[in-house]
Amino acid sequence: MDPTTGAITVGALLDRETLASYVLICKAIDQGAPALTGTATLTVGINDLNDNPPVFINEPYADTLLENVTVPISLFTMAATDADQGVNARLLFSIVSGNGQAKFHLDPVTGVFSLVATLDRDTTPSYSVVIKVTDGGSPALTDQTTVSVTVLDVNDNAPAFVAAVNGLMTFYIGESASPGDVVGSLVALDPDYGNNGKVSYTLNDTLVGTDNHFVIRDVSQGDISVNNGISLDREKVNNYLLVVIACDAGTDPGPLCTQVQVNVLLQDANDNRPIFDQILYQADVSEDKPVDYVVLQVVAHDNDAVNNGAVAYSLKLPSGSTAAQFFVIHPSTGIVSLKQQLDRETTDRFSFNVVATDNGNTALSSSTSVVITVKDVNDNAPTFNPDFIVAAVAYNDDNKILSTLSATDPDLEAGSKVTYKFYKKADDFELEQNAGTVKVIVGRQLKVDSTYELQFVAADNGYPTMTSSPARLRVDAFDSNTKLLSVDLSMSEEQFAAKTALFESSMAKQYATKYPKVRVIIYDVIRRTYDGSTSTTAAPTGRKKRATTDGHRITVRFFVVQDSADGELTDTSKARSFVPNSDALPAITDPQKTSGCSSANANVQAAFPEIITTCSQRDTNATSDDTPWISTTTGIAVTTVVCVLAVAIIVAIIVLIWCCCFSKKRPGTPVKPYVSPQATSPEPEKTFKESNDLRREIQTPSKVEVVIEERRPQNDFRPLRRPAVLKPEKEDYYDGRAVDPATGKVYEFNSKTNERRWLQTPEGGAVMSDVESESFKYE
Repeated sequence: MDPTTGAITVGALLDRETLASYVLICKAIDQGAPALTGTATLTVGINDLNDNPPVFINEPYADTLLENVTVPISLFTMAATDADQGVNARLLFSIVSGNGQAKFHLDPVTGVFSLVATLDRDTTPSYSVVIKVTDGGSPALTDQTTVSVTVLDVNDNAPAFVAAVNGLMTFYIGESASPGDVVGSLVALDPDYGNNGKVSYTLNDTLVGTDNHFVIRDVSQGDISVNNGISLDREKVNNYLLVVIACDAGTDPGPLCTQVQVNVLLQDANDNRPIFDQILYQADVSEDKPVDYVVLQVVAHDNDAVNNGAVAYSLKLPSGSTAAQFFVIHPSTGIVSLKQQLDRETTDRFSFNVVATDNGNTALSSSTSVVITVKDVNDNAPTFNPDFIVAAVAYNDDNKILSTLSATDPDLEAGSKVTYKFYKKADDFELEQNAGTVKVIVGRQLKVDSTYELQFVAADNGYPTMTSSPARLRVDAFDSNTKLLSVDLSMSEEQFAAKTALFESSMAKQYATKYPKVRVIIYDVIRRTYDGSTSTTAAPTGRKKRATTDGHRITVRFFVVQDSADGELTDTSKARSFVPNSDALPAITDPQKTSGCSSANANVQAAFPEIITTCSQRDTNATSDDTPWISTTTGIAVTTVVCVLAVAIIVAIIVLIWCCCFSKKRPGTPVKPYVSPQATSPEPEKTFKESNDLRREIQTPSKVEVVIEERRPQNDFRPLRRPAVLKPEKEDYYDGRAVDPATGKVYEFNSKTNERRWLQTPEGGAVMSDVESESFKYE
């Protein structure tokens, strides 16, 4: 409201459907003093505009009708609302689409939707009619909905035979048709739905010919076939006239049926099959025969005349056979020849069928079997698998088999027998030509930390001799004292063989953090024995215990490398990454043991509880004769010095013997051993240890003793001769003294007879020696 003029205007949008009228109280105030006022009531009515479209209610509109429903029939009364008033709310209904066949009618005012024409589900199974409602406003507003009508089937159609002419169908069949042969297939269609359209066939009657010669086996298929046990003969009956009925499966008003007559005409047939002269053809052919070589010929005869007696040959191959790649047959002569050269190593025998087919209108055929054996010729060279081998060996181990070569030749007999030889000369290695074993030549030593590449070829014994491509063997020589570890296990060799993979993986896990691609490789497995007897001597302890066994103890020697695959070692110019014992041993031993032999750590013990002790090869040498100390780098240097001293000593001995021979022998004065102040009470003598007897020289005031060393080949664990404890006939019978390095005991020996005896204290204890200072002490 304008305060000066009093004009009232609309301040916001109005909606009659929300509020149809407004009552306003107007107040006027003069400018006098005191001011006087007056009021008036103003009623404002809102006129309707057509701003609301009509809306259908009671949706959805759907119905189901039988196709034979009586018409006309009302189906729905369409209902809609409009929030406007007057003419704006006056509604009219109309059909927009879906009534192309004028099956339905819609009253525009009342909205009654009716079916006004008969339905046929076989033509149209459902209808979707779009209905529109329009109000009377300007402009008019509308809404739409869809009426769905589904038509249910009624069995109102009988089956109708396809291809029947005036209720008659004709089929032809040869007189030689076999039982089960199909004469012809009848097809009858019923446009009804479901069971009302499901058709079954029945052979109802035989008007001409013999009954039961034909049958419909599957009532749902309509195939007419020759009945079991029936042999047709055109000369007796040349045609049959059958009556077949097709019925649907309807139930309301019931099944509807149609019949047709079927005329079956018999034709004169080719009733003689070709017959082969043999039921089996066999042939041998060498694999080197050329293309077009004639392998064999098959022959078949047919007693029919003219075209019915003309025979054509073809190959019939079993599933997966490759015979068609190698053989071809002449269709007229039956000659089987080579299409491609054979390879016995791929296929040594072919088995297939040859089919002979006559030229009758209804062709008859028969088959025979063909077996072709391929004879071998020496046409394949041996092949190595693998052709690259990796091996590692202690530089001074001439007894270990580095590898056993394996080459195969797919030829037969002499052609498959393989012998091996060096492709290039290898000075330090030998090869057994039949077994293929490669070893270091006895007495040879390899260079430490060197890599050798050996090449071999394999030749067969066939004619002509075939030779393989060279195979390579990489040999890495290492120092066993710095690269070889050993563990003692309380198990037999057979038991360990079953756990080899577990052992390697368990050990490899200990190094995986530092060396991600680490491999643990077993060098050899050594069976340990004690003294071979059944005595009940108390079990040795400490370092002696490691070298003994109850028959179920082995020593496994292994080394650790950083490379994980042999394929990474093909370049022999690159050295192999061995993990030194200084890194490898602490990872598997008791952390409180810093050197020497020790029990396995908790991780290794948990994975492989049979492990007793772990050692480096250097420590193993102290208790085992597997790798002689003299073969080590230190041993070679020391041996050189000892040899020089030995020559001087031998000269001195010769002089001494010469003097003794020409002088009167005088009784020798025994040397009294040095008695250690820390000597304890004597204990029973322990069993002599089986090891190499390395006797060290002991200098006494009256005599010069000689070092006598008995050596054995590596890995030779046969017992050595023990010092014999004999009672001498006179005091100077024993003319020398030495120390057993395994026990530290001192013994006397006769240099001529090699007889020996342990030296004892007055109390009966063993005399011990400190081998470093070469002094005596009592045990």
